[in-house]
Amino acid sequence: IKATMEKVISLNPTYDNGGAHLYLGVLNSLIPPSMGGKPDEARRHFESAIELSEGHNLMAKTLYAEYYARMMFDQELHDRLLKEVIAADPVYDELTLINVLAQEQAEQLLAESKDIF
Repeated sequence: IKATMEKVISLNPTYDNGGAHLYLGVLNSLIPPSMGGKPDEARRHFESAIELSEGHNLMAKTLYAEYYARMMFDQELHDRLLKEVIAADPVYDELTLINVLAQEQAEQLLAESKDIF
């Protein structure tokens, strides 16, 4: 999957509003830095996904908080991203359904924040 997403980015980095970057952000967040993970790459991919969707894909921020911010124990980033998702208008072209799901997930993740950090 990683090789496929990297190929997609090499051919068209803006494909699916940065969706390939979102996948790579999650994949690079699965292994902590102490075990050889690449959190800098994860952060770069999440930020690219957000930028390429012009902030309209709310799932990018939700997954950035869930995978990257939690792995790095960055509560400030975690909570800020989730609050932005919850406050955003979920209605946008073909992203409305995923955005509504992102908001529901963001509410759950934010409620768990004090227990995680």
